[in-house]
Amino acid sequence: MKLKYCPSVFLISIFLLNLSKDANSQTGRDTVGVNIVDSIAIKEREKNLKNIGYGKQPFNLITSSISTVNGENIEQNFSLNLGNTLYGRLTGLFLAQGNSEPGVGTPNLTVRGINTFGGSNTAPLIVVDGFIAGGNEIGSVFSQLVPEEIESVTVLKDAASTAVYGNRGANGVILVTTKRGKNGPLNVSFSTRQGFSQALSLPQFLDAGNYATLFNEARQNDGLAPFYTQDVIDGYRSGSNPFLYPNVNWYDEVLRKAAPVSSYNLGFNGGDQTVKYFVMLNALGNEGLYKNFGDLEPESSNSKYSRYNFRSNIDVNLSKRFSVSFNLAGSIENKANPWQYDTGATFSLLQRIPSNAFPVRNADGSFGGNNLYENPVANLLATGFDESNGRTLQTSLRFTQQLDQLTKGLSATGAISINNYFIAGSEKNKTYARFPILPGVFDSNGNPLVGAGIGLTSPITAREITRTQYRNFDIQGALNYNRVFQKHEITGFLMINTDNEVRNFTTGAESDPYRHNGLATRLTYAYNNKYIAEFSAGYMGTENYLPGKRYGFFPSGSLGWVVSEESFLKSNNRINFLKLRASYGIAGNEDTGGNRYAFRTAFNTFTGGEGTLGNTNITWEEEKSLNIGLDATVFNNFQLSLDVFKRDRYNILTQPFNVVPQFVGAALPDLNIGKTLNQGIDFSLRYNSSTSKKFKYFVEANLSHFKNEIVDNSQLPQLNAGLVNAGGAIGQPRRLRAIGFFTAAEIAEKAIDPSKFPTPIGVNPRPGDLKYEDVGGLNGFPDGVIDNNDLVAIGNPGAPTTVLGINAGFKIKGFDLNFVVQGVTGNSVNLNQGIFQAFQNNGNISAIAVGRWTPETANSATYPRLSSVNDINNFQNSSFWIKDGSFVKLRSVEFGYSIPKQFLNKVKIGDARFFVNGNNLFSFDHIEYGDPESLTGYPVLRTFVLGTKIQF
Repeated sequence: MKLKYCPSVFLISIFLLNLSKDANSQTGRDTVGVNIVDSIAIKEREKNLKNIGYGKQPFNLITSSISTVNGENIEQNFSLNLGNTLYGRLTGLFLAQGNSEPGVGTPNLTVRGINTFGGSNTAPLIVVDGFIAGGNEIGSVFSQLVPEEIESVTVLKDAASTAVYGNRGANGVILVTTKRGKNGPLNVSFSTRQGFSQALSLPQFLDAGNYATLFNEARQNDGLAPFYTQDVIDGYRSGSNPFLYPNVNWYDEVLRKAAPVSSYNLGFNGGDQTVKYFVMLNALGNEGLYKNFGDLEPESSNSKYSRYNFRSNIDVNLSKRFSVSFNLAGSIENKANPWQYDTGATFSLLQRIPSNAFPVRNADGSFGGNNLYENPVANLLATGFDESNGRTLQTSLRFTQQLDQLTKGLSATGAISINNYFIAGSEKNKTYARFPILPGVFDSNGNPLVGAGIGLTSPITAREITRTQYRNFDIQGALNYNRVFQKHEITGFLMINTDNEVRNFTTGAESDPYRHNGLATRLTYAYNNKYIAEFSAGYMGTENYLPGKRYGFFPSGSLGWVVSEESFLKSNNRINFLKLRASYGIAGNEDTGGNRYAFRTAFNTFTGGEGTLGNTNITWEEEKSLNIGLDATVFNNFQLSLDVFKRDRYNILTQPFNVVPQFVGAALPDLNIGKTLNQGIDFSLRYNSSTSKKFKYFVEANLSHFKNEIVDNSQLPQLNAGLVNAGGAIGQPRRLRAIGFFTAAEIAEKAIDPSKFPTPIGVNPRPGDLKYEDVGGLNGFPDGVIDNNDLVAIGNPGAPTTVLGINAGFKIKGFDLNFVVQGVTGNSVNLNQGIFQAFQNNGNISAIAVGRWTPETANSATYPRLSSVNDINNFQNSSFWIKDGSFVKLRSVEFGYSIPKQFLNKVKIGDARFFVNGNNLFSFDHIEYGDPESLTGYPVLRTFVLGTKIQF
């Protein structure tokens, strides 16, 4: 099972070479047969270097498809998760915002859409400073980073840029480069942000009076007697006796209107030719939306989250030839909540419990409650609390040896990294009794008496647990080459690496490590800075496959032509720069889901019987990727980039339904027979005003459009052509087609002829019920029954097909303004969830049901008739509940003022800026009753902060 590689000989050889005779060497770009490049040109070239994975290249020589954002730009977002700072800033990258709970919420990331199905991982590989970062899950290195330590974030999108990552690059790669020291005196910077966050949108539920009124209507629709008398309804509305007639807004009882947030950052930067350093300390705080229940009950806790980040990046030139870089970074995270680790159960209860269920406290001070619902306030006050402590650490040591004594331009590097995170928890648990009201029994003040308690009050107990843990040990060794011969430039590297991951082990015994060994190479040739050819490849293996089938080769090639260097364009002052490029290659995705070591046949540990058969030919997914693009600067001020891509993925694991007969009599394994196709465009356009003017501004727009489809998923033949997955989008929802509400006349017709207006089996329709189209059964003809054969492709998957970002700003007389707008379309939102299903499963009723069908509103109803029993017709998955998920959001705005230099010079301060910042300020969308990105659970947050940044 083990993959072995020992780089010790390689590292020792680097050390011995450093002890050899010192000679004159060049640490930069070497030239032969031409004069040394002017120093100003070299500096400009260095400024245009872009991270392309395991190295950097000048922008004019890059032939692959990448997009980059600088760290100073994402500092405009206040967020606890680095991913949430990237909305609308990078072409090809889509982030889906979900749960915003401090310390829990993290966005989902995809590059150029989704191109696989089943259990496959769709997330990009994340690499921080050249080493795998353990994904985007909570606690990972990536999620814990803060913008103040980021130099740049780069997305690698095509095979030419991802092939060097072997069988882990097909979903794209996100490269994070942290800041390093620069030549110059000590520079000290301090910044702070103070503000608050609040819910951008909360569900809207009806008050007690309206709940009771509509519940009576629902019972009447069901042929049942009213449950609430008019006196009770009037009591709910008058509020005359809140114990007898409770009318509780549970969200108001549990949540506060705004929660404090804060951030402090202290940085040190400087160095000389021998040592350069970047050191940063950061503190973040967010108290969450819960009220301070810990202040009310000593055995509860306030909701609070804090994180302390540190980073020290040191570069040392030990000699003219030998240098060392050492990174030490990490975070300390503390989180506490009353009741439970996260807030999921609380928000689920808030969404189910009606406003008239019971008072928060009864007249005697006891907690209200009943057999159907727990008391949300009591849960947060009287059940203890949960604390969590997380630790993230990333260390790396890199040696670089110039080998000019062998040949000029040659160098060798060796690196080692240890990256891990650990989250432990401390649970303090207790129970409480809640007391229902006794109907018709009152005390002397007219308040209802309570019955026997539900549950017992117990003392607090404690338990220590490990929530998650991750560790990665990575070793790299590489030869690098960079040389210019007159008009010829050759750049390349050859790297061998091995890493060992232990993922999410939470028990005393470690899980079996994930191992990867690989070779990676890239060779770039440029002629006269005009014609570029590049070859890159990865050869990588992992232990998850059968011996002899563990390694794969992933090559790619790309070409570039800098047309603006041609004589026919050099004199053209309209086209300042124009580069055409194309790439083609193969990338892989080894995280295919399913059981690990699936080449083995599974056996039931209890019965000894055979389980799923082993697949001895199981392998990774592969993707053939074609990319054609251009980069240009025109009229001095316009910069644009355009990419057209096509991605053919195959070897996707899926059940072999149409390959192996079902009468085989064994549990069949997934086979690598699935195929998909994904194609689209990335486009960005930026305008920069003249730097010589007092009023400076820029406007940047980026657009990504991608469309995927299933080519083959081994689906069984279908009676209904609408159920065929091939040709449809990945994740395409299939639902019944709703064709309106039943009328009284149609119900009468159906009573005479039951074959008319077919319904699902067991449904006896009534006026106001949803009516569905009988699409087909055997041979595709209507069969008089509404069932799964009537499902058709309706709406879109949850992920959009088009993503737009707009980033703009200006500066004038010390004032500056920047904002980011993000828009998405091509996605759908499904409202067929408990929160919108009135009275179902003893649930609540939301404001959406106000538009219900009644005989008076039959022509204008926007919701089916109400029912007090579980409805098996109206809440079928149908087109009625599918809504357009498109939105436009103002993701961030920052307005600032910088104090003039002439004043700062007097007090010996380099820079001082004050600013106000807002995130997620508003949303334009089609969802009236919630946020299209997060309908349930912890709400999306809107944040406002005041801040200052001072440099000495």
